Amino acid sequence: MAAVVRETERKDAPGAGDLPGAGAAQRPTLSRQSSAGEVVLAYLRDQAGEISRCGPLVRRDEPDAVHQMRVATRRARSALQGFGDIIARDATRPLCTELRWLAAALGQARDTEVLLAMLTADLVAVPPALVMGPVEARISAHFTARLAQARETALDALDGERYPRLLDELGALLANPPLTPSAERKAGKALAKPVRRAARRLQRALAAVPGAADRDTAIHQARKAAKRARYAAEAAAPALGSTARLQAAQAKELQQVLGDHHDSVVARTVLLELAHQAREAGEDTFTYGVMHQRQACQAARIEQALPRHTAAT
Repeated sequence: MAAVVRETERKDAPGAGDLPGAGAAQRPTLSRQSSAGEVVLAYLRDQAGEISRCGPLVRRDEPDAVHQMRVATRRARSALQGFGDIIARDATRPLCTELRWLAAALGQARDTEVLLAMLTADLVAVPPALVMGPVEARISAHFTARLAQARETALDALDGERYPRLLDELGALLANPPLTPSAERKAGKALAKPVRRAARRLQRALAAVPGAADRDTAIHQARKAAKRARYAAEAAAPALGSTARLQAAQAKELQQVLGDHHDSVVARTVLLELAHQAREAGEDTFTYGVMHQRQACQAARIEQALPRHTAAT
């Protein structure tokens, strides 16, 4: 089965078969007057196509392929969860579980890539006089091992039986979607409510940050809410126009800011781990402390700027 999926991915990849975008050219133009089901299903088709397209790119270790595949997976899951009034939520729960699994399998590689780039850039920004010991070599060795492990995890997921079953389930959903009566309503009306609901949840998540006992966790939850608000608005944009596009743009900006905060939290944990290893090896740990403080200051600046971002949503 896995071999069949790889062959299918190869045929679907850009440059093989029909020209990229040929299918999209045949799709009817979507608008407020389209049915809600048409709009949501079109978005899901795009994400399913992107997941399939990225499979061979991930196998070849193409730049940004893991990120693109992970985003498409998250978008598909978010659409199924956020538009459960359009595509019956109970019928798609098993598929959502599988999409979550795939995103997690891909996430290890992507998160490791991001942290490596982040800490490498941060070390470059440290004045040379404050760099003591083989810091660059230790960071490189740490992440080289983890990147190899993360890549193996991603490839194991794509080569196993679970991934082709996921593609089959996606295909079956698109071929025979479990639409609700609301799917027949005009998209301009039916999709406005779930998009607003996602925006309200984001606002509540942001409002909970200042009084949270664990601000890092609260900010991470707000980041996930921003992601859902963004994806819901992107999916509904053909029907809701500028209102949805504005929400998507604002949520994307906020998602990036909150993501930087989360990356800083994780980076500090890694730096403490590296400092411990360096100490055990008899190396100077001063530079890890400098980098840790730089990340802490970055997180503090983001937290101070949150009220401005909150007011913009």
